[in-house]
Amino acid sequence: MQELQQQLAQYKQATEFASVAPAPSPQADFQDDLAQVRKIRHSLKLPPLQQTMHLIGIYLNTVNSLLPLFHPDTLLRLVGETYALEPKQRDPVVWGAINVVLAMALQQMPEGNSHGTNYGTTESYLSNSQSVLWAITLSQTQLINIQTLIGMAMLLQTGHDSTPALVLISTAMRLIHKMGLHNRAYSAHLDPVERQQHARVFWLAYIVDKDLSLRAQQPSIQDDEDIDLDFPMSYSAVNNGGSSVGVVTSIDGSTTMDYFLARVQLASIQGDIYDHLYSTRAWKRTPEERRLKRENIVLALNNWKASVPSDFGAANVITTTINNPSIGAFFCILHTNSLLSLMLITRAHAWDEQWVGALRDHGRGGGTLQLPSDWNSLVGQARDFMILFEHVVPRYYWLKWVSTCTYISSMVLLTANNLHDLQHADFERDSDLIERALSWFGEVAKELPSRKTEVLENICVEAVQAMKTRRAHEIDVKFGGDWLIGFLNSLEPS
Repeated sequence: MQELQQQLAQYKQATEFASVAPAPSPQADFQDDLAQVRKIRHSLKLPPLQQTMHLIGIYLNTVNSLLPLFHPDTLLRLVGETYALEPKQRDPVVWGAINVVLAMALQQMPEGNSHGTNYGTTESYLSNSQSVLWAITLSQTQLINIQTLIGMAMLLQTGHDSTPALVLISTAMRLIHKMGLHNRAYSAHLDPVERQQHARVFWLAYIVDKDLSLRAQQPSIQDDEDIDLDFPMSYSAVNNGGSSVGVVTSIDGSTTMDYFLARVQLASIQGDIYDHLYSTRAWKRTPEERRLKRENIVLALNNWKASVPSDFGAANVITTTINNPSIGAFFCILHTNSLLSLMLITRAHAWDEQWVGALRDHGRGGGTLQLPSDWNSLVGQARDFMILFEHVVPRYYWLKWVSTCTYISSMVLLTANNLHDLQHADFERDSDLIERALSWFGEVAKELPSRKTEVLENICVEAVQAMKTRRAHEIDVKFGGDWLIGFLNSLEPS
């Protein structure tokens, strides 16, 4: 923190106290709109400098260290220049960017942290940045405009409604194309640091674009065939003198992973899932063509999973990153997206009517449940994810809506597995996970009531009750009617 404050002091000393000229409008038709934006400049206030520096330190050491939206030196310079001006003199775009950073920093404060109320709220800072959205989108297009839009989309994609995030990332992508960030030729004249930052900003937008596309079942903005950039630098290149941004190391220093690169690679697979399995174009293909596409995507996803060290798998990441708990939140997102991708490929997720309907019929004794291939692996991943979710989400509540769909789908998978095999070794542990998830789902259903949610909840409750009934009957038959002794014996370790 002291180092951040020293750097900021240097930037402030070098800054002249001069008014910031209004950014030129790209179209004369919008002059009146921009004039309205400029009228609010008198309200472009920020928290006390010490508070802002504390939050920026949190942001740089958490979010930005894994998902490098801003170059640290550039961000600090912008903060210094902004604080050197009176509110009415400040650039609304930069002011909006700073508010986005403060909002993202507050997200990283665990639930119950007293600083949260003292430092404001994520919602208030996000609202501030949204208040200057016209200035961000209509002024001269610069990298800071795009970074601010991406940051806003990253914040909004944690809500239960993905529409605002979809709109903002679409806007960001259009400005990216205008600046040519997707094409190395447009950045060839820049110095290496600027060129790298342009590429990182593009790949962050790409991650958000593909993630939202798959979740919302809508086409992404970026066409993969229209990208002329290398993937972010791998850790092997980092060892040869590159930047270590995005790289995570286990607590004992024995294992390293490039988190940023992993997210980009997974986003590419997410894009393929929508394009080749769920898009309108995909449904125009023959069943055989779709089968081949599905096999290729499964292979790519399996190869991606194999590249993730076991220390950073859902079962181990909390232990191996205990020295930096906030990392667990980002890996929760990684494993949410990975598992949801597999569920969407196999169509074994909670919002697939055919899958859930088959589970209901099976619970009623109406037939054999057709299980996806590699079923045991899928169940194991669901189990590990549910444990990770229960550990991380109560501490970082902003993950709630990002991960709930995968969490509920995992509950359905474990319920199906318990109905399928009443004697498997993890039955009791899985039953406990199912009960807690069902309780969680009940609260979600109250918070966001809908007919679809109500039907799914009823099916889950019915399936869980069928699971319990069959298990009790199985024990009763096995132990000759003395069900209590049988039940107690079934709980003893073998």
